Amino acid sequence: MFLVHLWNYIRGYVILLVTGNSVERFINICSKRQILLWDIVRVTDRSATMKASLRGFRLMRPAAKKSGCRVRIQKRKGLPFAFSRFKKRKGFKVGFFLFITLLTLSTSIIWDIQINGCKPEMIPQVMNVLNMEKIGRGSFKMGLNPKAIASKIRLSVDGIAWVGVEIKGVMLYVNIEDSIDAPPLIKNNQAFDIVAERDGLIVQMEVYAGKALVRKGDTVKKDQVLVTGRLESMYPEFGTRDVHAMGRIIARTWYESSLPVSMEYTQRLRTGKTHQVTYLRFLDGKIRLPGAAPAFDLYEVTTYDKTLTGPFGVSLPIGLTIEKSFEIMERQVPLTFDEALAIAEEKAREELAKRIPPDSRVVDEKVHHYTGENNQTYVQVVVECEEDIAGLRPASIQ
Repeated sequence: MFLVHLWNYIRGYVILLVTGNSVERFINICSKRQILLWDIVRVTDRSATMKASLRGFRLMRPAAKKSGCRVRIQKRKGLPFAFSRFKKRKGFKVGFFLFITLLTLSTSIIWDIQINGCKPEMIPQVMNVLNMEKIGRGSFKMGLNPKAIASKIRLSVDGIAWVGVEIKGVMLYVNIEDSIDAPPLIKNNQAFDIVAERDGLIVQMEVYAGKALVRKGDTVKKDQVLVTGRLESMYPEFGTRDVHAMGRIIARTWYESSLPVSMEYTQRLRTGKTHQVTYLRFLDGKIRLPGAAPAFDLYEVTTYDKTLTGPFGVSLPIGLTIEKSFEIMERQVPLTFDEALAIAEEKAREELAKRIPPDSRVVDEKVHHYTGENNQTYVQVVVECEEDIAGLRPASIQ
């Protein structure tokens, strides 16, 4: 019903007062001649109000003459009458034309691209494919083929099982399903040994193929052969047989980090002075607004965006990017011995976290303090882990 009223308002209509002795006959004649009347209301025995389109009003003169009724316009409604008031206002016409042009343009381009369902490291690859196809924020929707875009992404990016591209309003959605990596093909007629990737103490062995050269409880060195893929027969005349050694070798490993203990700590403090730089952002472009550069020698920068929101919560492709600089001052703060030890231990743990493989399981940690040259105190952090140290190497390389 709303759409019917909207359509009538766009094309314009009039509210009529029909008077006479045969108002019903007037309505019937209009109905037979397919002149649409609606919202008919009886006012008196000899009059009624009703609504009609502009075209219908022009065609009802014969019906009024035949029924002996008089038709008078009470009100004019709709866009045609609203625009007629501004016929002499050129500025309004130009502004309205620009508004319609900008509205049409804004609904004809892509405002944003949303990629769903894939790993974070795949998003730059997908965006590179779209950039190569010259598809991005600001691209016109006309001429974009979602199926062709999906096919291009599927062929250009590895690890994708399915891609769906759809355009909804001013958004381009790329929905991705990651593929499952196929297990590596193993040729059993090629000799591969399992070697130790690092020093350790073996705590568990699971040998699926090949001959074990070590056993649980043995200490092994890096690059030592643990399981050989060259099998020798107990009968020399049968020679040897090459296989691809397979298995899991869980060993206890140790990682160590030693750092000197410093009795001073460099503290970074904000002085309270700030400087702000503002950029006008439209789509992927930014324009810096007038303003001086920060005059600080040492500072930290925090960036945040302010995006305009349109009707129904839609984010518009225009907004502000604000870079706020905070002046920083550094000073040396004396530490107590316990505070210095705690900071050195924390730095040692951070350094070890970068070296320990993510699939390792930490089972123990030991912290030692010792004095080195020039009476310098050191902190030593030793982490004990359990991890799979099995690595592959062709058996021909000894």
